[in-house]
Amino acid sequence: MIYGVFSDVHSNYEALSVVLDHLEGLGVEGWICCGDLVGYGPDPDATLDRVRALKNSSIIAGNHDLAVIGRIELDWFNQYARAAVMWTRVKLSEPNRLFLESLTARLDTPHFTLAHGTPRNPVEEYLLSPLQFRDNVPLVPHWPLFVGHSHMPLLFRFTDEGAANVDARFLENREEQLPRVSGGGLAPVALNPGSVGQPRDHDNRASCGVYDSDKGTFRVIRIPYDIPAVQGKIRAAGLPEYLALRLAYGQ
Repeated sequence: MIYGVFSDVHSNYEALSVVLDHLEGLGVEGWICCGDLVGYGPDPDATLDRVRALKNSSIIAGNHDLAVIGRIELDWFNQYARAAVMWTRVKLSEPNRLFLESLTARLDTPHFTLAHGTPRNPVEEYLLSPLQFRDNVPLVPHWPLFVGHSHMPLLFRFTDEGAANVDARFLENREEQLPRVSGGGLAPVALNPGSVGQPRDHDNRASCGVYDSDKGTFRVIRIPYDIPAVQGKIRAAGLPEYLALRLAYGQ
């Protein structure tokens, strides 16, 4: 099956629209979302309406989603994120609030595992180092592991059968063949598709991925979108100026 994989939309409807339209054009048959649908951006309801309409989807919540519905204390957020969470709480429709309340920050399926941050700490921990990958491997029942939270397209996998060394790197727009064990199943591998709505790898294009479970491949895709339009909406909503400015720089 071919899956469209995305994460960290952050109420950026313009970016989400170009990503979903592009992936639908590729003929994806299912969807994987690693959380943080809202927060930061100006279109929480439009974003959630579009995501809720997806068929055959596996979706989890991120820390911003959980903060909006009151499951995380705002003390953990900086002033910009805190302001956006408070604004989103007021703007969010009841059906979309109930949708967020139905999500968890980790999801184990028979075919893959989802965690917003890491399986060990789905809400708070960023998967950024080989040591973190190694520590989380025993907590993953089904590979691959898909994560978000860092807003950067990343891959982690072992480079040898003894699991002594970890390959950790940024993903480019090329197809990656995922590692397999001797029986044919996928070996431990963690994949981050990057951020749709607020990339932080100094590339301001929306980031997403395509996972082909039959071929055992994953590819990151970068897509330009109308950044000035989103910036205008952020300013019109009275959200912090910083949230508009950072979109242009991909950070």
